[in-house]
Amino acid sequence: MSDSVFEALKLKPHDYPGVLVTLCGVDGAGKSSLMARLESACTRAGLNCVTTFTPTRRIRKDAVFRQLVDSHWHTSNSGSGPDGSARRVDMLGILLSIMGDLFQHMTDTVIPALERGDVVFCDRYVYTSQAEIGTRSDPAETAPVLHSIAGHLLRPDVAFGLNVSGATSHRRVRARNDENDQPPPMRFLMRQVAAYRAVFEVNGVVALDAERSIDETFRTAFSHIVAIERLNRGFQVCDKMRVDRFG
Repeated sequence: MSDSVFEALKLKPHDYPGVLVTLCGVDGAGKSSLMARLESACTRAGLNCVTTFTPTRRIRKDAVFRQLVDSHWHTSNSGSGPDGSARRVDMLGILLSIMGDLFQHMTDTVIPALERGDVVFCDRYVYTSQAEIGTRSDPAETAPVLHSIAGHLLRPDVAFGLNVSGATSHRRVRARNDENDQPPPMRFLMRQVAAYRAVFEVNGVVALDAERSIDETFRTAFSHIVAIERLNRGFQVCDKMRVDRFG
């Protein structure tokens, strides 16, 4: 995989009264913890919030998707042989399944919440798919399909990318003491970390140093949320609102 292959996704802006906030990063980056802190702070500020995640349970139960996740170190290789062809079809099939699930989730959950004027926090988004599929396949082969689909997805009001090292990701996942939730081999994990960093950079995602304490990461992220123009206008948030008030 060459990081330089990743190109910016052109998502469509939305004019709903609500706000869409997405969080992406490798396993163990701290997405769930940060999302909980942000949701709590916004709720205390008087905002209606919805927390959700993608892929949803619909696709997570799929046998092919589970095989991909559970066999993360078996990356694909582009090539002209039968194995290469089969693997390319698998990656495109999985990509289409994930994107179909995301579209349906946007239709039945995210957009209705945005129409109500809620703040929607989404754990993982299309940037996750770009990094994960890119880690497992040649991004040059899957990129045309992903870019075509992404053009129909909503652009977040703010997208956060949580950066951690492979060693930190590995340590945090191991600390969960869940035999069904184990980190991938370090060689693969390093590829993942590099892919996410490249995707964040090329898409202008707000990169957060998740090696820092959750308090520091939260304060940085929340300052970006407070600055969202639609949030200030639509929810009439007080100008005196400060991050340290909700620490």
